[in-house]
Amino acid sequence: MNAFQRGSLSLLLGVTAILLGLVADVAAQSDLRWDLPNQTLQVNVNLVTFNFRATDKHWQNVGGLKKEDVIVYEDEVRQEIISFETEPVPVSLAVLVDASDSTRPFSKQIETTSHVLLDLLGEQDEAAVIAFSNFPDLLQEFTHDKGAVRSALHRANNFLSGATNISDSIYLAARKLSAIPSWKRKVILLISDGKGNRGDRERAFGQLKASQATLLGIGVGLTAKPYRASLLIAQWARETGGNCLFYSPEMELRRKLQDALDTVRCQYAAAYVPSNRRRDGSFRRLRVEISQESPIASKKVSLQGPDGYYAPGENLVHR
Repeated sequence: MNAFQRGSLSLLLGVTAILLGLVADVAAQSDLRWDLPNQTLQVNVNLVTFNFRATDKHWQNVGGLKKEDVIVYEDEVRQEIISFETEPVPVSLAVLVDASDSTRPFSKQIETTSHVLLDLLGEQDEAAVIAFSNFPDLLQEFTHDKGAVRSALHRANNFLSGATNISDSIYLAARKLSAIPSWKRKVILLISDGKGNRGDRERAFGQLKASQATLLGIGVGLTAKPYRASLLIAQWARETGGNCLFYSPEMELRRKLQDALDTVRCQYAAAYVPSNRRRDGSFRRLRVEISQESPIASKKVSLQGPDGYYAPGENLVHR
């Protein structure tokens, strides 16, 4: 081997050593990176979300509220609002039609209510139809197809017989709504004469609260007297931010139902992480009010929201 060959070999060995060193260094860095303990991100946030409405002394909706205008208390402890929305969103509507024998004299009213309701549904809204007498019967899953909803409502009003099972119907509707994304407004519209209420009430109420749906009622066959559905149903409507309406002539009914749906669409939605992190299944009372530092504090604005919620717990069922 001559001097030139010996020099070339030395240079080649040197370059190889450098490359091997770089590879070893990269491998060492790679080993160091992969040998680090696995870091698992654990998120356990008990987020409370709720809707509320703002009205003036004439019970007209008040718009334009900001997060800074509102204070939320849980069990009289002020909470930090982390999310506040005012933009109207699509409605997911579960229509419960009372098909019991007692509604037979009011079939025309049910038909008119169904017609008005279809006119008020927007393109982005979806609806499901449940007819009930002795048991609830899902006639139409949630759909944007108004024709399918119209057909289901027509079928619901054609077979009127049996008793009245409101509770199990609300339970079924609330279960269906629980699968709907939380960014949509969830509504259960109960069309009934309010005579009788079979079914498991505790189960229905628990599922209703869990679904975060608003319960609205339209009482058929009624005039100026209080809604004759059980007081419990009327209470559930109030606690979910809803209301019980009376059947009225078509134009007035349209206005009332439009106002009710607009209220649901335009409710304010707030969210916070509760300072009380105990998962004890206890009932936590909520209170929402206008901040004294808000520019509208001097105006007579009322905020209506849920009375509270049940904290997460193991295998607990509440009324």
